Amino acid sequence: MATSQILRQATVVDDVKKTVRTAGGASSFWSRASTWGLLLPLLYFALDGVSPFVNSGVALRAVSTGGSPLWDRLNNVLIFGSCMLFVIRQHRSVYRLSLQMKLVLLFPILVFLLSPASQQITRTFSSGIVLLGGILLILYMMSRYTINEVLELFLVLGTGTIVASILFALVLPQYGRDLMGGHSTAWKGIFSAKNYLGNMALFFLTVAVSYRPRTNFFRTLRFSQIFFCLVAIAFSHAATGYMLTAVYIAYAVTLKTVRGFRKKDYLVAFILLFVAFAAVIAVIVLQPDFLFRLLGKDATLTGRTEIWDAVAGSIAKRPLVGYGYQAFWLGFKGESYRIILTVTWELAQAQNGFLDVMLEVGVGGLIIVLLLFGFAFRDGIGCLLRSHDDAQLQAVEWYLAIVILTFIYNMDESFLFEPRHLGSLMFLIACVGLKLERMRLQSSGIRQIARPALPTAHAA
Repeated sequence: MATSQILRQATVVDDVKKTVRTAGGASSFWSRASTWGLLLPLLYFALDGVSPFVNSGVALRAVSTGGSPLWDRLNNVLIFGSCMLFVIRQHRSVYRLSLQMKLVLLFPILVFLLSPASQQITRTFSSGIVLLGGILLILYMMSRYTINEVLELFLVLGTGTIVASILFALVLPQYGRDLMGGHSTAWKGIFSAKNYLGNMALFFLTVAVSYRPRTNFFRTLRFSQIFFCLVAIAFSHAATGYMLTAVYIAYAVTLKTVRGFRKKDYLVAFILLFVAFAAVIAVIVLQPDFLFRLLGKDATLTGRTEIWDAVAGSIAKRPLVGYGYQAFWLGFKGESYRIILTVTWELAQAQNGFLDVMLEVGVGGLIIVLLLFGFAFRDGIGCLLRSHDDAQLQAVEWYLAIVILTFIYNMDESFLFEPRHLGSLMFLIACVGLKLERMRLQSSGIRQIARPALPTAHAA
């Protein structure tokens, strides 16, 4: 990459953080009304746009809203408008940051370009509006706040939602427990399902572990959040949540162990993690029954393999353009009807995020998603191997944790580029953050090289 281009990128990095540095310090962070106001759309995304007093199956809700009634479309416009209220306040920095994050914005652009091929154009367009609003909101957050302030926002949001979920499960079990599908003892809290509670509790756990508290209050909140998240994961009875919690703990312990040795040991750590991951894959292939019994699943992964086979047939019919963003799972309408008849199970997702992307926007969407993961891993590992700044390394480690967990989660769940899923937004924050950290590392290296050359040029 040319030196001039890297220096221009450095200007972007400096610009998107300028507001934070001049805002009056950490004490002013929660004194701004915009900070408190930001919690409202984040809470909406955390709840997947579903009232905590609703306890019907996710699939049934998808079927009931399949026609995109006027209220749903109006609600989507209102959410987009609320996101734009924040974006407009920081529009110059958001615009400059968006120029560096074209791949992230390319997905909603693809959604709108392919909308004429959708099974329900209005549903695709209105959902695409929410997705675009959420992406612009995270660009606003990354241009407005430091990474520790972003983590502090999520710490407060996570504490509120997880504590509320525990209270709902204990005091209002008719709403706080997942009564669908024979999971009456499993907690779902204020979230839409037990798996969603397990997912968000794990993501909030990573926030609490990575956050560096600036006051005694936030130190207490941090340790409380770690405890509450572990309780929520345990009682969600989400097998995937159990497995990924173990993965995250192994990841965090490994990086903490090698942090004192630095650089080349990071590479060794990732090699060890890769070997461990390969060993797990080998166990799955050679002794699948053992792992299934451990996770409380059967050989079909609770019917997932049958769903994937049926979904593959639908993808083969429209591999290039898909069936429209958020317009495939329409219950007993369109192509989803064939899959429901095949698996005899009402569905709202393919139980695999990559397959759902293919169903909705075809191979183009899948390429964007895979590139995002590829660039995120490249940027993250590059920063871990080259950076000597502890604060930067801690940020990169959190970003990478979110990327890794998102990748594995979407092997048997689905939330990639979901319009109302906070986990999806946190993944995009991680991708943006890793790109910014790589740009910052490159720019600092170029500046260090350029400084000694200046006296020589002057003397000439």
